[in-house]
Amino acid sequence: MNDAAKRYHFVGIGGIGMSGLASVMMADGVSVSGSDLRENRETERLREAGVVVRLGHDSGNVDRGLDGIIVSSAIPADNVEVQAARRYAVPVVPRVHAMADLLRCKRSIGVAGTHGKSTTTAMLATILKRTGREPSYLVGAECPGLGGNAHRGRGAWFVSEIDESDGLLVGIETDVAVLTNVGRDHLNTYGSLHAIVRGFSDYMGNAKKTVWGIDDPHVRGLAFRFESGFTTGLSRDARLRATNIQYDRLRTVFDLRLDGRLICDVLLPAPGEHNVKNALCALGAAYVTGIDLDVAARALSSFWLPHRRFELLEENGVTVVDDYAHLPEEIDATLAAIRTGWPRRRILAVFQPHRYSRTQALGPEFGRAFRRADTVVVTSIYPAQESPLPGVTAEVVAQAIVGQTDADAISIPSRARVLDYLRTHIRTGDFIISFGAGDIWTVTEELACFLKEGSFCTV
Repeated sequence: MNDAAKRYHFVGIGGIGMSGLASVMMADGVSVSGSDLRENRETERLREAGVVVRLGHDSGNVDRGLDGIIVSSAIPADNVEVQAARRYAVPVVPRVHAMADLLRCKRSIGVAGTHGKSTTTAMLATILKRTGREPSYLVGAECPGLGGNAHRGRGAWFVSEIDESDGLLVGIETDVAVLTNVGRDHLNTYGSLHAIVRGFSDYMGNAKKTVWGIDDPHVRGLAFRFESGFTTGLSRDARLRATNIQYDRLRTVFDLRLDGRLICDVLLPAPGEHNVKNALCALGAAYVTGIDLDVAARALSSFWLPHRRFELLEENGVTVVDDYAHLPEEIDATLAAIRTGWPRRRILAVFQPHRYSRTQALGPEFGRAFRRADTVVVTSIYPAQESPLPGVTAEVVAQAIVGQTDADAISIPSRARVLDYLRTHIRTGDFIISFGAGDIWTVTEELACFLKEGSFCTV
């Protein structure tokens, strides 16, 4: 697929995964075009690189001379460009399959899991880059410390985040496969947690070497079926462990042990126990590729969290952070990181539920996830191209918070009204954090501007 002189059209090219894949294929000499429903930073960046990006989907964007169209899992089968490709007998290639073709051209590392895979992939790419491996990488989030989310390097290794949402990960084969954790998500694809576990198991079974985050019980259950798997975690029986963990706001320090032997101390520029576990998976993957652990640990000290992963927007009497977390376990872990790194602060959390199907499946589970917050503002559901489901509203989340925690829960559907609420209720010392995979970040970015400048600014 990645031979020069070939032409591919990306349907939904503005997505972070699609745009990154397009960039890497362009670096191989492939001619790329694309379409998306709206302009964003990714489409602007691709235009600057010479890609023809058209707004809106139109059958005229597809011609018989294409070698294929590449589609994300968000693109339905009745999309007009997909239908045009089928009429012209142009291959329709899922993004994951296109990525798998790229991985086959290098020695590959795939990072999978319900939570933390973007951060872990970025950590591993940082280690490979800082130790002179000149890796290729694809990360599902913008990475300031890497100069972007995608790069075609000259080195032997290609590290990529592996998306499980459409179930196609079972067809990916890598030299090294990493599994961070397993949780209930994408039930519209899998139907049950058992099927999710089986999908991850099939993916890991395709790899030559495996790295497992065994603090997660589902990963633990799988890991010990693979006799040669390399285990990481805080658990005593993990081969690669973190001990003596100390938290201080945006940095964490811990001792790194291999088979019980102290290797070195690690300075991790990221908060929370969940990021320690991510770092152990990244360090474990680096180790099985032949990098000394003390060398990898030094490289990790220069790591920057990806965009929207505990992104500090303002620290001026009031701390303002934006975070992509949109599942109960992710939110719980991030709030725990705030409580350990910023003790005795009042936490105001703003949560934008993501997708009607996810809210329907997991709505009540979000209650306990917010138990460490003092006040939670719940906005309307971000649909992410889904149609509303009868009776499914954000109110189920607010009710779960009230019923399961001591936090105050307030439903404010409008983002503009959320901003007004925050402006009138915050006080010095507050820690304000937005959660969600949609556009809730605009609220905290504008709030940060207000706090910094003393007046509103446009984001």
